[in-house]
Amino acid sequence: MKLAFVLVFFVGASPFWTLMIFAPKWWWTKRIVSSPWIVAPTLVFWFAFAIPRLGELLPAVAKPTLAGWQDLVTDPAVLTFFWAQIIAWDLFVGRWMYRDGLARGMRPAVMSPLVLLTIMLSPISVPLYLVLRKVLGREPHEELVLPANPGPKLAPEPVRSGWHRQLVWFAAFAAVVEVVSLIGLVFDDRILVGAPIWAKPAKFALSFGLYALMLAWMLTLPRRRLRQGVIIGNITAIVCFIELAIVVLQTVRGHRSHFNIATAFDLMMWAIMAASIGVLFAANVVGAVMLMRERHADRPALWALRLGSVISVAGMAVAFLMVTSSAEQRAQRPRMLIGAHSVGVPDGGQGMAVTGWNTTGGDLRVPHFVGIHGLQLVPLFALGLGLLMTRVPRLRDELVRLRLVWTFASAYLGLLALATWQALRGQALLKPDALTIGALGVLVAGTVVAVVWALRTSKKPVPPPAPPVREEALV
Repeated sequence: MKLAFVLVFFVGASPFWTLMIFAPKWWWTKRIVSSPWIVAPTLVFWFAFAIPRLGELLPAVAKPTLAGWQDLVTDPAVLTFFWAQIIAWDLFVGRWMYRDGLARGMRPAVMSPLVLLTIMLSPISVPLYLVLRKVLGREPHEELVLPANPGPKLAPEPVRSGWHRQLVWFAAFAAVVEVVSLIGLVFDDRILVGAPIWAKPAKFALSFGLYALMLAWMLTLPRRRLRQGVIIGNITAIVCFIELAIVVLQTVRGHRSHFNIATAFDLMMWAIMAASIGVLFAANVVGAVMLMRERHADRPALWALRLGSVISVAGMAVAFLMVTSSAEQRAQRPRMLIGAHSVGVPDGGQGMAVTGWNTTGGDLRVPHFVGIHGLQLVPLFALGLGLLMTRVPRLRDELVRLRLVWTFASAYLGLLALATWQALRGQALLKPDALTIGALGVLVAGTVVAVVWALRTSKKPVPPPAPPVREEALV
């Protein structure tokens, strides 16, 4: 039930909010949001939880009383479908504002903050928009007509030669934060949740910086939909900056950045971070879909990008398991925390060196870390195969390299699933039980068998590789 409550927004609505806020002028945004059925995914949750309780709901709606509604909303399932109803209504209102703003020529710099405010406080954003459209808007067109689909061009789009600028700038910012954090580790002896207070910004700066650099490089590789790739890169750079800036701000204040709702300001910071996580997740889903539609001659490299993106999305999804409250947290008065990294033990216990992962219980940061870096490791594996094929004749067979990429990605995804399963059972990474060891053994054995199968060469002789051509090679 807790997971369903979280998924109502992040799965049912956040992709559409992401498009309207960060890519309001994109043709696909206008096309998708033109349909009122964008509320359907959220309404699925409503029907799933409301239909079984119609017998209780209809009398409460027909003859509402305060006592009756107080009794009704104590049921988590009832709260979940009411939450879905609120999310669906806000999305419908946000869609109207977005389309009306387009028709009246309202600038994205005005509309995007208003649409973002609608997610959180629609009773404030709607009257504010009604006032602003009188001041800033023009008379609406008779009909909001979608622009023609640009479609595929006859001539191939130019190859993007430069790395994504905003992502590179963010990586530079992360490098500065990393240096500051290392200095803080030396001179600031404060401890927060059982670890040096500057350890978290140091880890986040390193992880986000490497992620941004890898994505900036990867966005130079596709040959189609270059504009969409730029938009995804912009969204990623903005969200990563927000996440890292809040982590640093809360560190300076001496407060937890994650799960912290102890004060109004802490709650606001955590709400912004949680919303940013949802936006980043949605952007990565869109990127994975784009890569699935990409076409290129170098199939191993292309499939490495596709599979790496899918694994990264799965790793990001693990974060949603962290944001549900435990029974102890719900019993706190006043509420101080909502969610945790650890399973079976409180956060802040004994941790591994450098990573800080819990050594006495499960830790969901392990599969989260494994998953999000699949975006880098799977393409790097394909790159390594491409470099080795000049020395290893068997790797000159494209089918062999493609099989090896699939094998590596499948093993990596299996490792992600195993790490998630281990953490959810409250088991520390370095203290696996016999069941976990057995599952790991099955995964290793299956991978070895798959590698032997993948290395079979095709019957056709494979000539030595030709010199790489920039226009035809992905990596």
